[in-house]
Amino acid sequence: MTKILIFGGNGFLGGETVVELLALNTFDITLINRGNWKNYDSNIRIRPFVKTINIDRESSTAVEQLRSSIGDEHFDAVIDFSAYDSDVVKDALKVLENQIKLYIYISTDSVYEVCLPSSNDLSSETDSIRPTTTDEYERLRRKDLYGHKKLKIEERLLHWQSLSNNNWSYVILRLPDVLGPRDSTDRWWFYQMWIQFYLSIQKPVEISTHLRSSYVYVNDVARYITYILSKTFHDSSTIFFNQILNIACKEIISINDLFTLIIDELNLNFLNIPIKYNPNSEINFFPSVTRGGVNISKALSNQFNWKPTPIKQVIRETIQWYNDAYGQYPNERSYMIKRIRRTLLKNDENAYGKFLFDVNQYATQSTIKRKREEEKKIVVVDQITINSDHGDYRQEKLFKHNEM
Repeated sequence: MTKILIFGGNGFLGGETVVELLALNTFDITLINRGNWKNYDSNIRIRPFVKTINIDRESSTAVEQLRSSIGDEHFDAVIDFSAYDSDVVKDALKVLENQIKLYIYISTDSVYEVCLPSSNDLSSETDSIRPTTTDEYERLRRKDLYGHKKLKIEERLLHWQSLSNNNWSYVILRLPDVLGPRDSTDRWWFYQMWIQFYLSIQKPVEISTHLRSSYVYVNDVARYITYILSKTFHDSSTIFFNQILNIACKEIISINDLFTLIIDELNLNFLNIPIKYNPNSEINFFPSVTRGGVNISKALSNQFNWKPTPIKQVIRETIQWYNDAYGQYPNERSYMIKRIRRTLLKNDENAYGKFLFDVNQYATQSTIKRKREEEKKIVVVDQITINSDHGDYRQEKLFKHNEM
């Protein structure tokens, strides 16, 4: 068993990755997090199948807690989903440097926001160069503190590895905005609910920019991390040692394009839902960057073998999951209803009443539909007796009916 230590692992990206790793049954997984298992069904589909250690990485005693919990146990790889400050990575390496072979850090395309502008339309891995002047450095740092901190972690990781006498390496994955099921930020479900129940809400869907940017599918990220680990530890490959990779869908699209694709997938074109440009909109979840899309040619090469899902398929699968989520996750649905009431409907009680009724009715229908589909998934054993010149024999066939 390949031993993996994961910081996080119970959220949006981390949870999907853990499920992907568990499916292979070749990884021994330990999660370090704060013990919050409230993200959809993480408490059911992840927690029982992994070892867990509760540590708050921001705590002043985090290093001591990690050292006492891990002891001298060695791990093949660390996957870090939860580092948002360079000090927590420094603390982790203080304990783990002599006990790991690979450190996979999940970074972001926001790092390019605090770097010198690229001469190309798309940001490449080599474009993460800070300004040399203090004033410009500080201006960009204030503009995007998140991007600054994530790049600071990358810089700390590279520096630590370069000075290390130990045989460990890093992989840094720079991700754009992530789409897919179980998004703990609830950005997708907010937009999907807004569009699906436009007739109740009666508010134009707003965009604050025409910028074309990149997106990535959470399932693709999970599969790729699994691929990196399998190549490194099962195939003894070194191609990922000390690599930085942009990974994203191939398509570079605007938020207007994204909404249009969602409307089309929901078969709601007949409603002519207005998409309104409002640069001062309070609701501007996507995109989270201003520099545009990322160049993924390095990851797409035969060497690194990144194979992203087409954006239309990403949208189709994500919509379907949230359609089912209306009935499966009543607490999360209720939270989204309250959020839309607070941000879109405000004091319009009549609109809210209609919206609430329509969502709850849809959730009920979704639940009934899912139960009926589960009932259809029956196993029928059909025994067929066949006569032949070589004697009689009985052949059994097992049919699993998804459609009846």
